[in-house]
Amino acid sequence: MKRDTVILYQPKVDFLPYYPCFWAPLSILSVAAPLVQKGIRVIILDGNLGEHSKDRAIVAENISRCICVGITSMIGGHQLERGLDFATHVKSLSANLPIVFGGPGASIIPDQLITVPEIDFVVLGQGEKPFSDLVDNLIAGTNNNHISGVISKGTDDSKKVVPILLDKNLFPPYPWHLLNVEKYIREDRYLGRRVLNYVSSQGCPYSCGYCSEVAVYHFRWTAFTAKRTFEEVKHLAKTFSLEGIKFYDANFFVNSKRVTEFAGYLLNDGIGIKWGASAHPKNIIKLSDQLAEIKQSGLSRLLVGAESGSPEALKYIRKGCATEEILLVAELCARFQIAVAFTFIVGFPGIKEDIKATLDTVLEMKKISGDFDIKIHFYAPFPGTPLYHEARKNGYHAPASLRDWSIYDYYRIQTPWLAEKEEKKVRMFGDFYCDFLYPPSWFLDFISKKPLTRRVYAYLRKLAELRCRFHFYKVPLERMWFKMLIGKDAF
Repeated sequence: MKRDTVILYQPKVDFLPYYPCFWAPLSILSVAAPLVQKGIRVIILDGNLGEHSKDRAIVAENISRCICVGITSMIGGHQLERGLDFATHVKSLSANLPIVFGGPGASIIPDQLITVPEIDFVVLGQGEKPFSDLVDNLIAGTNNNHISGVISKGTDDSKKVVPILLDKNLFPPYPWHLLNVEKYIREDRYLGRRVLNYVSSQGCPYSCGYCSEVAVYHFRWTAFTAKRTFEEVKHLAKTFSLEGIKFYDANFFVNSKRVTEFAGYLLNDGIGIKWGASAHPKNIIKLSDQLAEIKQSGLSRLLVGAESGSPEALKYIRKGCATEEILLVAELCARFQIAVAFTFIVGFPGIKEDIKATLDTVLEMKKISGDFDIKIHFYAPFPGTPLYHEARKNGYHAPASLRDWSIYDYYRIQTPWLAEKEEKKVRMFGDFYCDFLYPPSWFLDFISKKPLTRRVYAYLRKLAELRCRFHFYKVPLERMWFKMLIGKDAF
């Protein structure tokens, strides 16, 4: 039988309790695009849909037509482990069928993955062209040891294999017809009832010392043009009756001209779609004079990587901005009424007092607007990032096995220099007390017509103010009261 099919598999990832849902598997959809353009039959299987038996039946039915099977994975969330299990199952059906691993996990720990007996190839970084070239070679039966961005069992020195990053505009549009898109449309309180995820760029030019984007893309960035981004968003909005688009670019705002042009297209066309995206503080400041127009185009949600309230830490991690600039971004977002979540990271190696400085900065931001969302994470070392060797010097021991990498929980403390009590303190502050002290507008509206509730809150707020000053969160009476009032223990 003719081999004309490629199966692409995204293993299930444990996203709860940190994220409320999963989204469309754009990583494998993007590498499918060049194959579809060449007429290759592509089947996409998404473990997040929970169709385990159906997926295995599809593999068994199509195994004789397969050129190869591609599996994507990131670190953590049990995704790597499930991907390896899937590879083992495929090999049990066809021992000689090539298995190709890609995704951020493959780019971060390729040397470990290529030693797995079931894995024949590892694709680094941007996978569209390397994977397409590999499929061409497998069809032709030619040598696969010298494809840019691909490590094979026969690669002499995997460290000499360099990931490529080509202009994203060279690649065809996402082949959405390979998915049941309705299964990925979500409701978002900022963007609407029918929201879909989308990625218009890859990489990031900043050199933040903790970031896996540095390890994967090495300070490089490429993006669809503003025109192409608009045309594809417009197509999705009309085809699937969308109300919002959630950009999952690492940094959507790298190129100010691209952003303003995209906003202009949206305004001129009048499709009326809302959108949200991630940004570096510097890029928002550069666009301060255009924020009103960008907001008018539909920008309704920002995710801003503030990372630290400590000037020493910001310099150490090479964030490329100062605390004053982070607060300026907060003021801009409040002025233009843009909903924003600020992310912070605490516990960098060799930095003292960064937790206190960060929590204090969070309070300064919440004074500006109680509607700001605050997300505080703990530093988790990743191979290939600039801070990784510093972490090792300070006593960090990396996971010893692929299974350990698979269960690596970067939402919990992974480093020896942070005590468990620090985690509890940060969690209590970030998950509840900063919001209780400076509450969002919905809560103020809720208690505005309840005089007794307002008086109780005013009393408890004074207690919360003392707690946040001294960071003492034992016996959280305020949180108990809030749960009795609202029915949940966080805002």
